[in-house]
Amino acid sequence: MTPFMIRVAELVGADPDEVDGPHIDAIAPMPMTRISQRIATSTGADRQVAIRSLAEQLVCEANAVLSSSDDHLSLTDETLPNELAFTVGYRGRGARISTTFADGAAYGLLVGDGFESELPHELESADAVPDLLIRLLAESGLPHHPVSL
Repeated sequence: MTPFMIRVAELVGADPDEVDGPHIDAIAPMPMTRISQRIATSTGADRQVAIRSLAEQLVCEANAVLSSSDDHLSLTDETLPNELAFTVGYRGRGARISTTFADGAAYGLLVGDGFESELPHELESADAVPDLLIRLLAESGLPHHPVSL
């Protein structure tokens, strides 16, 4: 199992009291974000592709750990004229990661349940994707059951 798969297995096997309330930050930390910045279009496209590629890999890994009777994570791409976007969902909650291209610049954005902010934010980098997915699972009422590692 990969390190991410082990994290998912530990989350699924955790005592529900460890995942709810004030303990959630210890087991499912918030992903690293930054205030959205206008950057070069090529840099923005590269970042979005790296984040999207890693998200797909990690969604597959998480779904391999979740039992067949559990809900699975989904990944949905959006086709828009001036934007690259996808949403990762679980049990009716989701996180949308997008990059918009306008006036020769790119602008990243993270929107979703539990990721609200006064200022527009984006993921710091692809390295934030594992924490994003773990947080989405934890906040969505993940079914808990014993897991063998």
